Amino acid sequence: SHPTIKQALVQRMGPAREEFRESNSLEHVVIDFDDAQYYLKASSQTFTIYCAMHNFDKYEKFGVQKLLEEKYAKHDIAVSMSKSLEQDTSFDFNLTINLSTDYGSENDAVCDSLARVKYTVLSAPFFDYFEFVQAGQDPGVRRIPYRAGESIYIKKGKEDQIIVMSSVTFDEKKDWSIAEVFLREFSDVRREPSLQNAPVASFSRNPPGELEDMKVEEGENVVYISFVLFKKHWDGPKAENSVRAVLMFRNYLHYHVKASKTFMHMRMRKAVDSLMGTLNRAKTSAEAAVEKKTWSGKSLN
Repeated sequence: SHPTIKQALVQRMGPAREEFRESNSLEHVVIDFDDAQYYLKASSQTFTIYCAMHNFDKYEKFGVQKLLEEKYAKHDIAVSMSKSLEQDTSFDFNLTINLSTDYGSENDAVCDSLARVKYTVLSAPFFDYFEFVQAGQDPGVRRIPYRAGESIYIKKGKEDQIIVMSSVTFDEKKDWSIAEVFLREFSDVRREPSLQNAPVASFSRNPPGELEDMKVEEGENVVYISFVLFKKHWDGPKAENSVRAVLMFRNYLHYHVKASKTFMHMRMRKAVDSLMGTLNRAKTSAEAAVEKKTWSGKSLN
């Protein structure tokens, strides 16, 4: 969930926060990964989240409005799919919640749910695809252009399998070298007896065979990561967690690549500092003066 959105909600939600709301109105623009943008607007009674997302029009046909209403209606959160212009930016939809409502023990869960609105939208094509497969239909390959230059592809596999393929771009070769180590671990981890039920993970520098008839992203810096989801992953209570894990994997991978680079740079700087300290402590001793004497032993110095 987005920490800025959640923090702003937690500070204002509930009857006990009324005094704070009256003296702290809010108008704030928030930027997120995947080219998403939010505009938060809060008064003493309501909190509205305006959302703009990359290629949002591609998601509307997959039942985004229905999914949003199902998820938020139980908390009396109003969903509006009308486009609006705020802060010179066009937003695709907005959510409005009454801040005076007392959610009791569910207060944190409601805040977290609103802060995850981006993933709710991105998950719509997945759940729509799952419904087709549950009905015994094969929707073919579905492309989700969730980022500029990167896409997620969904395809029905053998029997009850669903294959999720993501194109991931690495700007630097060294980033790919580090990422390859992580991806090999994901590919090999199913050898552990306790992880036999995990989705099958694989990666390739070339587009998967399932996408051979499609126009896909290609290039030296593009890698394809595939996950094979079994029925227990996409049909039932685990479906939401499975979709969220797939959607977050790209950011998860890039985060660990950058964290690894930072760690290595810190180790190198520490090694250099240690070496410099050793060199600074190594003082060259002056050569002792050679005493010259005559044959009788008298010093000439």
